[in-house]
Amino acid sequence: MKKLQILLTILSLSLTSAFLPRQAGAQSIINNGSDIYISNGTTLTFTQDYINLGDGTIMNAGEVDVLKDWTNNGSNGVNSLGYPGAVTFKGSSPQTISGATATEFNVLKTEQDLELFQDITVWDELELNDGKINIKNNDLDYQGWNPIVADANHYIVAEQSGKLKLFVEMMTPAVFPVGTATGYTPVTIGLNGASDTYSVNLIDDVLTGGNSGSTIPEIDDCVEMTWNVDAGMPASADFNLSVQWNASQEGNNFDRSHSAIGDYDAGQWNAATETAANGSNPYTQTRNNITHTGSFAVGDIQSPMAITLNLVIDLTAYLEGPFEESEMLTLLSDDGLLPLSQPYNTEPWNYAGTENVAAIPNEIVDWVLVETRDAPDAASALPSTMLERQAAFVMVDGTIVGLDGSSNLQFTNAPTQNLFVVIYHRNHLSVMSANPLTQSGGVYSYDFSTGANQAYSAGQAGQKEIATGIWGMYGGDGSGGGEITNFDYQEVWKPAAGTKGYLKADYNLDGQADNKDKNDIWVGNLNISTQVPE
Repeated sequence: MKKLQILLTILSLSLTSAFLPRQAGAQSIINNGSDIYISNGTTLTFTQDYINLGDGTIMNAGEVDVLKDWTNNGSNGVNSLGYPGAVTFKGSSPQTISGATATEFNVLKTEQDLELFQDITVWDELELNDGKINIKNNDLDYQGWNPIVADANHYIVAEQSGKLKLFVEMMTPAVFPVGTATGYTPVTIGLNGASDTYSVNLIDDVLTGGNSGSTIPEIDDCVEMTWNVDAGMPASADFNLSVQWNASQEGNNFDRSHSAIGDYDAGQWNAATETAANGSNPYTQTRNNITHTGSFAVGDIQSPMAITLNLVIDLTAYLEGPFEESEMLTLLSDDGLLPLSQPYNTEPWNYAGTENVAAIPNEIVDWVLVETRDAPDAASALPSTMLERQAAFVMVDGTIVGLDGSSNLQFTNAPTQNLFVVIYHRNHLSVMSANPLTQSGGVYSYDFSTGANQAYSAGQAGQKEIATGIWGMYGGDGSGGGEITNFDYQEVWKPAAGTKGYLKADYNLDGQADNKDKNDIWVGNLNISTQVPE
């Protein structure tokens, strides 16, 4: 390859006026507005600092090697677009790009550490052959199709206000090879929506205000890193995010086996469902279907970033109405009367859940509605302490199960104090656990059936002895109002008497409203009220 140091075709101005040394022995090469053409197979080497002035332009079909620093004080981006030649920074010590005007590169290569004191754009290809690019408070906008190849020794330091910008195509995840001065912490963004330019930078901390404020109190339960993500069209954001970190960046108490990517939004850190991190130093964590940009950080369930995955609850409770001898009857299911969708979407429950099944599983008595509450004690477990609700099935043996007819219930939100549970039925009085649920092996358990004191009570018994040593929920509350009154006879049972179906007036759950419901269930429970704190 023919190698030239300024011996090339100069367009517009003569050699003497194009490159003006500051004075004898100066350490700069100045282009005072000339157009420079570098032909294919030719290399131009800047052995001293290069300073561009005026409207100087480089049309590079060959190679430009920069051994010192680069300054653009001209009126354009220096490198004329559409030329395939590369500009390679290959000095013997760290180099800089600065100036009053941003520089545009078609192909940029580094073989030395490079610091930015001005924005740059790379249109075609960016190669990190050696060293790092520290973008400081400036943006590096890469619009090329080929990914930037990086590793723990060659990456883009983006720990100040400057951002790495990449064009991300829909369905083609893009890796942002960013990190801090002390570690490589790349980000992968995959779009579920339209293609867009995304930008990323980092904070070597987790702050109370997302990207401002002081260190959060739970920092020892976090990866000590924040990834800031922005988009050209933030209102249309819909992306999947994967972040990477090193063990040395973890807080002293961080539990990566129960962690998640939390987000800062609406003035606070918000948790995501915990999962185990992947990898073995470095580690990665992923979160999907994010619809807003902002600050993201990784923490465990003791931090604001993660909530417990699948809070498993094992419950047992009986309904008085269908109970006979030692178990409940399944007459509603046997006669095909149980609905395939949960029935608690009406008053007084107004539960909007979409639980439904294609077929009712075996040994199912009816639908129930289960609610978790978080409070210091049972008396304080008011509706305002509710965590979640879920429609479920109660089986013949009182076991309350998920929609598959066998699994324990799984909730998402973990309590911060004590976990209490409320069980609602469409024509039985609701009950709440008198004591916090006990946890063993990750499963919270509670059996209402073993005694009257298993159901919370502030006066009368919270449930009824329906067989010797077996306790169950009072039947006869056809209105769901929380008290068994004359209304449940006059306005609920009486109009339905003699009919069949899935009826609120069917207090014994045999599929029809008749005297058995009135005489055997309603009469004996008249004026009994639920003891669930309201």
